[in-house]
Amino acid sequence: MIGDNIKTLRIKNALTQKDLAEKLYVTAQAVSRWENNEVEPSITSLTEMAKIFNVTISELLGEQQKKEEAIVEKKQECETTQKESNKVVLAVCECCNKPIYNGSDIVRKVEYIGDRTEKKVICRACDKKQKEEKFRNDVYYGLEQRRKSFVWGGVISGLLTLIVIIAGISLNKSAGFILTSALGAVLFFPFISCLFLKNNFIEDVVLEVSSWSIRFPGLIFSLDLDGIVWFITVKLTFVVLSFLISATCFVLAVTLGWVLSLFVYPFALVKNIKNPELTEA
Repeated sequence: MIGDNIKTLRIKNALTQKDLAEKLYVTAQAVSRWENNEVEPSITSLTEMAKIFNVTISELLGEQQKKEEAIVEKKQECETTQKESNKVVLAVCECCNKPIYNGSDIVRKVEYIGDRTEKKVICRACDKKQKEEKFRNDVYYGLEQRRKSFVWGGVISGLLTLIVIIAGISLNKSAGFILTSALGAVLFFPFISCLFLKNNFIEDVVLEVSSWSIRFPGLIFSLDLDGIVWFITVKLTFVVLSFLISATCFVLAVTLGWVLSLFVYPFALVKNIKNPELTEA
């Protein structure tokens, strides 16, 4: 700033503000305001000060200093560029395409794309950004699953409760039976919620039990009318038995998951609240 230059040159020449003001035929307050960068001196005052301080107007304005600072800054940039060019490039980040000079900044990652794996080399900074982004996405996913567990758990258990009550009234069941059945339907809320929270084993149990099946043996039959009729009859029997077994396994899976969810749901909900980014058991 020009005020700083005036003050520096005045002190260098052993002049007070009053001395300089007398030489320039101005007040000491004017010199003080120049040095505090409140106002700038006129061209006439600048010319006279340059003569008093024995410097050029450019030096008084600080332009020379700015040029020198620019030269130093440019030199430092050149030195930095030269140092980087002398470094050995160990790898190039496949995310930001920047060269990596330090071995500790190299992060090797394996990505699974379908049925194949792909190896990538990225820098430490990009790895940190990816981890932060994944964490944010996981937290959002966990919060979204909790919201869905409340909504769908309430909707499905509410519909089941309504169906049970209407069916009980239609069949002229006792009030105790209707209330007990309605309570069981209401308790489906933890089961549905556990399926949405994704941080417990209820879904795995249901899928595992419902996938149980029996492999029926192959059939050997004669190529005549009686043999073909027998083959078709036995095959239809196997289809019916397979359907009944699958339906039984499904009912068993839902019942088992429902009972277990009554104990698992409180822990799953607390886990989701404390660590929503945990989406797996």
